[in-house]
Amino acid sequence: MCADMENIVTDKELDRGRNMFRTIFGPRYGEELSQQLHEGELNRIAMCRIAPEIWELDGIDIKTKILCVIGISAAQKLEVSYFIRAAIFHGIPRRAIEHVMLLAGLAGGCPAALLAGRRIDDAFKFDELMNKKYSKMKN
Repeated sequence: MCADMENIVTDKELDRGRNMFRTIFGPRYGEELSQQLHEGELNRIAMCRIAPEIWELDGIDIKTKILCVIGISAAQKLEVSYFIRAAIFHGIPRRAIEHVMLLAGLAGGCPAALLAGRRIDDAFKFDELMNKKYSKMKN
Protein backbone atom coordinates (compact mmCIF):
# COMPACT_ATOMS: atom_id res chain seq x y z
CA MET A 1 0.00 0.00 0.00
CA CYS A 2 1.00 3.60 -0.43
CA ALA A 3 2.68 5.31 2.49
CA ASP A 4 -0.14 7.87 2.66
CA MET A 5 -2.62 5.01 3.21
CA GLU A 6 -0.86 3.88 6.39
CA ASN A 7 -2.85 5.97 8.86
CA ILE A 8 -6.05 6.40 6.86
CA VAL A 9 -8.15 4.74 9.60
CA THR A 10 -8.42 6.75 12.81
CA ASP A 11 -8.36 5.37 16.36
CA LYS A 12 -12.06 6.19 16.62
CA GLU A 13 -12.75 4.11 13.50
CA LEU A 14 -10.64 1.22 14.87
CA ASP A 15 -12.72 1.33 18.07
CA ARG A 16 -15.87 1.28 15.94
CA GLY A 17 -14.61 -1.82 14.12
CA ARG A 18 -13.74 -3.55 17.40
CA ASN A 19 -17.15 -2.71 18.83
CA MET A 20 -18.82 -4.10 15.71
CA PHE A 21 -17.00 -7.43 16.18
CA ARG A 22 -17.98 -7.54 19.86
CA THR A 23 -21.61 -6.74 19.06
CA ILE A 24 -21.88 -9.42 16.40
CA PHE A 25 -19.72 -12.17 17.89
CA GLY A 26 -19.79 -11.44 21.62
CA PRO A 27 -17.06 -9.95 23.81
CA ARG A 28 -14.60 -12.87 23.84
CA TYR A 29 -14.79 -14.11 20.26
CA GLY A 30 -15.36 -10.58 18.97
CA GLU A 31 -12.14 -9.43 20.62
CA GLU A 32 -10.28 -12.36 19.09
CA LEU A 33 -11.65 -11.60 15.62
CA SER A 34 -10.91 -7.89 15.96
CA GLN A 35 -7.21 -8.75 15.86
CA GLN A 36 -7.61 -8.99 12.07
CA LEU A 37 -8.03 -5.21 12.03
CA HIS A 38 -4.24 -5.08 11.99
CA GLU A 39 -3.95 -7.23 8.84
CA GLY A 40 -3.58 -4.58 6.20
CA GLU A 41 -5.07 -1.26 5.27
CA LEU A 42 -7.74 -2.61 2.94
CA ASN A 43 -9.06 -4.88 5.69
CA ARG A 44 -9.00 -1.98 8.15
CA ILE A 45 -11.00 0.24 5.81
CA ALA A 46 -13.55 -2.51 5.11
CA MET A 47 -13.98 -3.55 8.74
CA CYS A 48 -13.79 -0.11 10.39
CA ARG A 49 -15.69 2.02 7.90
CA ILE A 50 -17.80 -0.01 5.49
CA ALA A 51 -18.94 -2.99 7.58
CA PRO A 52 -20.06 -0.95 10.62
CA GLU A 53 -22.20 1.25 8.38
CA ILE A 54 -24.02 -1.85 7.13
CA TRP A 55 -24.27 -3.70 10.46
CA GLU A 56 -25.53 -0.56 12.24
CA LEU A 57 -28.49 -0.08 9.88
CA ASP A 58 -31.67 -0.31 11.93
CA GLY A 59 -34.06 -1.87 9.43
CA ILE A 60 -33.75 -5.38 10.90
CA ASP A 61 -32.52 -6.81 14.18
CA ILE A 62 -29.08 -8.37 14.67
CA LYS A 63 -30.39 -11.95 14.83
CA THR A 64 -32.08 -11.60 11.44
CA LYS A 65 -28.92 -10.07 9.97
CA ILE A 66 -26.85 -12.98 11.25
CA LEU A 67 -29.29 -15.54 9.85
CA CYS A 68 -29.21 -13.73 6.49
CA VAL A 69 -25.41 -13.81 6.42
CA ILE A 70 -25.43 -17.51 7.29
CA GLY A 71 -27.85 -18.27 4.45
CA ILE A 72 -26.01 -16.14 1.89
CA SER A 73 -22.61 -17.52 2.91
CA ALA A 74 -23.90 -21.08 2.78
CA ALA A 75 -25.45 -20.60 -0.66
CA GLN A 76 -22.19 -19.07 -1.95
CA LYS A 77 -20.08 -21.85 -0.37
CA LEU A 78 -18.28 -19.34 1.85
CA GLU A 79 -17.07 -19.91 5.39
CA VAL A 80 -20.05 -19.80 7.76
CA SER A 81 -18.49 -20.88 11.06
CA TYR A 82 -17.90 -17.31 12.24
CA PHE A 83 -21.54 -16.40 11.86
CA ILE A 84 -22.82 -19.66 13.31
CA ARG A 85 -20.78 -18.74 16.39
CA ALA A 86 -22.41 -15.30 16.31
CA ALA A 87 -25.81 -17.00 16.16
CA ILE A 88 -24.92 -19.11 19.20
CA PHE A 89 -23.83 -16.00 21.12
CA HIS A 90 -27.13 -14.26 20.33
CA GLY A 91 -29.16 -17.29 21.40
CA ILE A 92 -30.42 -18.21 17.95
CA PRO A 93 -31.64 -21.80 18.23
CA ARG A 94 -29.80 -24.52 16.35
CA ARG A 95 -33.07 -25.40 14.63
CA ALA A 96 -33.31 -21.88 13.15
CA ILE A 97 -29.75 -22.16 11.84
CA GLU A 98 -30.57 -25.53 10.28
CA HIS A 99 -33.70 -24.11 8.64
CA VAL A 100 -31.65 -21.29 7.14
CA MET A 101 -29.28 -23.93 5.75
CA LEU A 102 -32.24 -25.68 4.13
CA LEU A 103 -33.31 -22.40 2.53
CA ALA A 104 -29.74 -21.88 1.35
CA GLY A 105 -29.93 -25.33 -0.21
CA LEU A 106 -33.03 -24.36 -2.12
CA ALA A 107 -31.49 -21.11 -3.32
CA GLY A 108 -27.85 -22.08 -3.77
CA GLY A 109 -27.97 -25.80 -4.33
CA CYS A 110 -28.11 -28.65 -1.89
CA PRO A 111 -24.36 -29.39 -1.91
CA ALA A 112 -23.62 -25.86 -0.72
CA ALA A 113 -26.09 -26.12 2.16
CA LEU A 114 -24.84 -29.55 3.21
CA LEU A 115 -21.25 -28.33 3.19
CA ALA A 116 -22.21 -25.37 5.36
CA GLY A 117 -24.34 -27.60 7.58
CA ARG A 118 -21.24 -29.51 8.60
CA ARG A 119 -20.01 -26.33 10.23
CA ILE A 120 -22.91 -26.23 12.71
CA ASP A 121 -21.48 -28.99 14.92
CA ASP A 122 -18.00 -27.46 14.65
CA ALA A 123 -19.30 -24.06 15.76
CA PHE A 124 -21.21 -25.47 18.73
CA LYS A 125 -18.11 -27.43 19.82
CA PHE A 126 -15.95 -24.33 19.43
CA ASP A 127 -18.37 -22.30 21.54
CA GLU A 128 -18.31 -24.95 24.26
CA LEU A 129 -14.50 -24.93 24.28
CA MET A 130 -14.40 -21.13 24.42
CA ASN A 131 -16.80 -21.16 27.38
CA LYS A 132 -14.68 -23.75 29.22
CA LYS A 133 -11.52 -21.76 28.51
CA TYR A 134 -13.15 -18.56 29.76
CA SER A 135 -14.47 -20.30 32.89
CA LYS A 136 -10.96 -21.57 33.73
CA MET A 137 -9.49 -18.11 33.20
CA LYS A 138 -12.13 -16.62 35.51
CA ASN A 139 -11.34 -19.06 38.35
